[in-house]
This record gives sequence, C-alpha cells and structure tokens, in this order.
Amino acid sequence: MSGGPLAGIRVLDTTRALAGPLATMVLGDLGADVIKIEVPGVGDETRYWGPPFAGDAGPTLIGYNRNKRSVCLDLRTKEGREACLELARGSDVFVENFRPGTVRRFGLDYDAVRAVRPDVIYCSISGYGQTGPIAQRPAVDLMVQAFGGLMAQTGEPEGRPMKAAAPVADTMAGLSGAIAIMGALMERGRTGEGRFLDISMLDGLVALMGQSIAAWGMSGSVPRRWGNAHPLMAPYESFRAADRELVIAVTNDKSWASLMTIEDFAHLRDDPRFVDQPARNRARGAVISALEEIFPRRTAAEWLARLDAVGIPAEPVNTLAEVATHPQVADRGMLVEFEYPPGSGTRIRTAGMPWRDVARAGPVRPPPSLGQHSDEVLAELRGQGKAGP
Repeated sequence: MSGGPLAGIRVLDTTRALAGPLATMVLGDLGADVIKIEVPGVGDETRYWGPPFAGDAGPTLIGYNRNKRSVCLDLRTKEGREACLELARGSDVFVENFRPGTVRRFGLDYDAVRAVRPDVIYCSISGYGQTGPIAQRPAVDLMVQAFGGLMAQTGEPEGRPMKAAAPVADTMAGLSGAIAIMGALMERGRTGEGRFLDISMLDGLVALMGQSIAAWGMSGSVPRRWGNAHPLMAPYESFRAADRELVIAVTNDKSWASLMTIEDFAHLRDDPRFVDQPARNRARGAVISALEEIFPRRTAAEWLARLDAVGIPAEPVNTLAEVATHPQVADRGMLVEFEYPPGSGTRIRTAGMPWRDVARAGPVRPPPSLGQHSDEVLAELRGQGKAGP
C-alpha cells in the first residue's frame, strides 16, 4: 500500500452511495490511505443495492470502494463522534456527502474538524450545494439529471425524456470532488492552510452541458432531444446494418466527399440538397432517409471495412460484454480484478481508472467488508498516530 502521488496522505471518508465513494476511491487509487467510516451492523447503503451480491456488497459498493479500509463508527453517538474526530486529527482530508446540515448535527462539520486539524481539506459533496434556495432538497442521480436539464435533452425526438444509462451526475460530482481536493492539497503545500470545498452534483452536471448551454446562450433556443443525432451536423448518428447497429460521423465536407467514393453512396454526390455541411444539416431528413435505405444492404462488419478504408469514423454499437472483453480494453488495463469477499476465492472484475500512469504501485486492495479494518485502524489511532496500512 505504498507509492503513488498521494502516498502519505490520509483521507477520512464518511461518505456513502456513489459520488462521495467515487471521489475517495480516486484518491485511494493515487496512493492515499482512505479510511471508510460505516454504520455498525449496516454499513454503506450500497452494500444492499443489488442483485447481484458478493458477500455483504452489491455492485455499486464493489465498483466504487477499492483501495479503502472500513471502520465501523456510529456517528450519532458521543463515542462515535469522538473517535471520528480523533481519526480526523491525523487525517489530511475529510469527505462527507450527507444532506446539508447533517454533519453539523453530528458535531462533525468543518469548524469542528478544523478545531482538531487546522489545515484539513474538508470536502462536502451534495446534490445542490451547501447554499441556495433548494440546497436542502433530497437529491440522487435521477433527481439531478431531471432538474439539471440533461433528461430533457436525452431520448428520441418524439419520445419521453430519458436519463443517461450511467450515473453521470454522481460521477461528475465525484470526479469534481477528487480534482478539487488534489488542487487544495497542492495549495496547502504552498500556504500551509486548509480549505472547505463545496461540491454539488448539479454544478457538475451544468459544467458537463457546456456545449448545450453555449448553444442556448448564442441562439436563445432551448435544445431539444436529438436521439443519437447531432444538432450541428448530419449524418452523425446510428444506423441499422443488416445484422446490428453502427454509428458514423460525417463532420465536414471532406468526410462527405470520402463517403461518396463508396459505390453504395455515389448516387448522392451530385444532389444539390447535400452540397455542403450547412445544406446537409438543413436537409437532414432527406440525408438520413437516404442512408437508412442503404445501410441494411450489408453487415456492420462489411460497412466498417468500407468506411475505415476511406477514413470515415464508424463503430459498432457494442454491448457492455463486448466492450469488457475487447482486446483494446484488455491492452489498456482498464479492468481490475480482486478477490471478494476476502478469503472466498471468488474473483470479481470491475472498471479501473484512466490515470493508471500515476496510480500507486502494487496490487489493488479490494473493497473492504463491513468493519474489516476497525481493530487495525483504531490500534493505529491509539498507538501509532498517523501510521499507514
């Protein structure tokens, strides 16, 4: 458990569910010693999100809690709060993602933690932030995708609004939290001072929609749903081949000319409706209808060979299983494997992180079972201060 740019940094993680655990897992991947605080006998609620289950953990806990140690403390009790503050005394970073105001009732807010660790980096992750007129509203990923405008833009043009398949609001908040914490640690290295960080799922989602917001700001028009199409260019979407779906992107006139060199499309070359990209965008209905007649003539593999030959970006619409078993993913080392539950002999694969070049060396520590490291960490607290694992 050594190495990585955050080696020597201790993180006290009181988070649960997804955004907070993702933020702290990133720090653990980069070498920090992450101590995960869980409710005795219950633990992080994601231990019960499933099936499938592996011992006392569901897939969300497995996917977002590697490289951590679990300690059971009841933060609602005096003893639990005191033990948490003692752990905070030896920690560089404190992360929480309760509803705003909860940690103050626990006696574990920024002021309380700063009293025992003046240079602490204290990160609060919430749905809508610590301030503002709706800060107190309950929020999970679905709520924020809906409130934040992403759902209104997602789905087929005449269909219902749809959430993204991945928890993008949680993910943006988690990554934003990790980035903010690392920036604050660098600042502390220069100034010696800690900082309070207020990270909001809504803020992260708004940042994610920068292109759409800029388009709205420039035109005054609210973006509508486009399905798999792109509002600024055509064709840029999915088509059904003889056997499966594929996607293509024709982003400029040079690409369109290249597409026209394939014999199946050559008859469209001189159509005045398709003379340039703005014209094709205006006549996108005709463009798409023409291509929808052509693509079912061949299999996706046949189309990919022809499109690759002329430099047109195109890919099959893969299933998750196809992605996870693809040689490219294997070559990039994007799946990590570990044993869970500890000692069971059962091996589980999950997604790694793309910054492995700066990740800590050595094997991945699997997600902890509930309270697995309570004795170990509390012994360190009593006798060794900030000793690492």
